[in-house]
Amino acid sequence: MPQISRSQRPKPTKSAFAAESGASLASSRKRKMAALKTPANTQPDSNKRIKTETTTPTAPKVAESVGKVSNSIYDTIVDFKIGEDLTNFGIHREVLRRASSFFKERLPTSETTKSNIVTHSVVIKDEDPDIFRRFVTWLYSRKITLESETYMNTPWQIIIEVYSFAERNGIPHLQNTCVDTVIRKRRDGGLFPGQGDVNRLWECPGNISQLRKLLLDLFATECNLKNAIASNGSYHSRFLQGLVQVLYDMKVKNTIYKEVDFWEKRQNYYVYDNENPIVVD
Repeated sequence: MPQISRSQRPKPTKSAFAAESGASLASSRKRKMAALKTPANTQPDSNKRIKTETTTPTAPKVAESVGKVSNSIYDTIVDFKIGEDLTNFGIHREVLRRASSFFKERLPTSETTKSNIVTHSVVIKDEDPDIFRRFVTWLYSRKITLESETYMNTPWQIIIEVYSFAERNGIPHLQNTCVDTVIRKRRDGGLFPGQGDVNRLWECPGNISQLRKLLLDLFATECNLKNAIASNGSYHSRFLQGLVQVLYDMKVKNTIYKEVDFWEKRQNYYVYDNENPIVVD
């Protein structure tokens, strides 16, 4: 095979030299750019990981050993047996204690337990199961109306008896819910109470003056008294005395024909609770 000496090899032209130099420069730039794009450490930083929704949640702590009690207000269930038929109602103890000063004094605050659910049993034969059911409904919904009812068709007898129940058992916020229910009932077009319900309210024992005051003001402001008395017969004497006094005071203050927004003034008929201040929306 013929050999070619260095002197015999063809010398590159200027154009070929320029092309080779340009290719070399472009290749160098590509290597530098690749080096800049490649991170120095490809291992993920565990300290910078972001938790997603697939992260397994931490299980809540429950009372697993004797002497430990869950701090949840839904820890212990009190099993009530109400009325002569001993109708059952299950209520969380702490929910009950926070609502009623009567039950707060009579239900224990702690006990030894091996689980986070403990059941106590309380028998109350002299309460009406229907009224107690309204109370349980209110504890978890802050309403005394049932699902099948509206404010307008909620019976006056129920409102009055729930209010009386709340007064006996130290539940001022339930009393205030009854006040709200009365105002909403009238605002939605509900009728005034008849003679029987009015007399029932004035015969109820205990301090239920705030509901009586609201009813007197409603009668004096919104009711056709002549027709009401003519249609319903004899009202309780103390109701009539109170109504005359309210009408007299309105005449003296020149407010007898002025419209009243009872919803705006509902706090005037509330029962106040120092431990649980009233929040008006």
